[in-house]
Amino acid sequence: MDIRKRKTILFLGMALFAMFFGAGNLLLPAYLGLQTRTDWTATFAGFSLTAILAPVLAIFAVAVSGNYFTDLGSRANVKLAYILSTINVLCIGPLIALPRSGASVFEVAIKPIIPDAQPVWVCVLFFGAVMGASFSLNRITGILGKIFAPILLFFLALLIVPGLFMGSTVNIDPTIIEDRFYVGFQEGYQTMDVLAGLIFAVLLIAGANRKSYTHVKDKIEVVVKSAILAAICMLLVYGGLFYLGAHATVDAANTTRSSLLIYLATQYFGSNGVYLISILMILACITTAIALTAGSANFFERLTKGKLGYIEGVISITLVSTLLAITGVDGIIEYAAALLNFIYPVTLVLILSVLLFGRTIQNQKPYFITLIVTMVISSLRVLAGWFPNEETFTQLLNMMPFARFNLEWVIPAILTFVITCFALGRNLNRK
Repeated sequence: MDIRKRKTILFLGMALFAMFFGAGNLLLPAYLGLQTRTDWTATFAGFSLTAILAPVLAIFAVAVSGNYFTDLGSRANVKLAYILSTINVLCIGPLIALPRSGASVFEVAIKPIIPDAQPVWVCVLFFGAVMGASFSLNRITGILGKIFAPILLFFLALLIVPGLFMGSTVNIDPTIIEDRFYVGFQEGYQTMDVLAGLIFAVLLIAGANRKSYTHVKDKIEVVVKSAILAAICMLLVYGGLFYLGAHATVDAANTTRSSLLIYLATQYFGSNGVYLISILMILACITTAIALTAGSANFFERLTKGKLGYIEGVISITLVSTLLAITGVDGIIEYAAALLNFIYPVTLVLILSVLLFGRTIQNQKPYFITLIVTMVISSLRVLAGWFPNEETFTQLLNMMPFARFNLEWVIPAILTFVITCFALGRNLNRK
């Protein structure tokens, strides 16, 4: 491999790490470590599957399918691909992830330092900066990979490394949590990185194309190796944060996610530790927000065939995100759960089916029918949440295997795909 390609992989990998590492990625690992104590490795394993492996697989799936998420979805049905893409972009963009970033900056980075700060002005300033940095689509990966990612990793090292060598011995009994692996698996959903990966893949592929890696083989090599580098960085950072949380001498029952990070930082930096957490939160949120804004605006420009230009899309997305961010994190989480319960299983089924069978099964029907069945099953989870007094939806869910783990869609999806393939017989390779 030549030096130029190595540099491209390095910068794109660093850019992808900065894109993925948002507010949830900073807050969740240490807190999960605190909750599971000496059993943190099982929770870390589950978390790694949904917060590291699944997002990287999303990158792979888009890369082998084409240049966009719609190319991946078109393996099942073109119209369905655009519908799923739109729902995905709305979730990961202006409706959930972006406003959550702005709200997190206010509540975790600014409020502990300036108690009288107003969320309106914090969100306006934050999304104003995001808007300005997102205007040039071609410069996004360069800005994130060469500037923001090294700074972010430096401050993460300041937080993690002292704890690895000077961590205190835990004298508290391990927290008893059943299904520790599943807890980590489920909490990994909260990072929303699987959905984000489908958008980030577009930016990553575009970055590879700008470096003249347009041949399919070269493009896939650069994208895959960049994603692996980002995954290694995430694995090391998450592992360090899990370890710090597991060895923190605080009461798990009375500690919040943000207060735990501040406690860890003040152990080694005194009262200045709060500023370290503030810097980390701002960096984590702004890098992810820039990438999400750029990716979402690029999608809507293609969806509307240029009627909504990229710049207009950036402005619209940041304005909507600002308004929703002012409602606060709790308000966002309330309506986010239903959307995520629907789109996450469908997205995972699409990614895994294309990666496992995309080369051998060309017919659209197995993918399409399996996605429809998964959508129906996922809708039951949504309806059960919307109508808690209606026992029918809950009873149907409880009849399905793995429902207690929110994985009721797994067996129906597998059976549907297998049965459809057998039914098609020799027509599997006909598009």
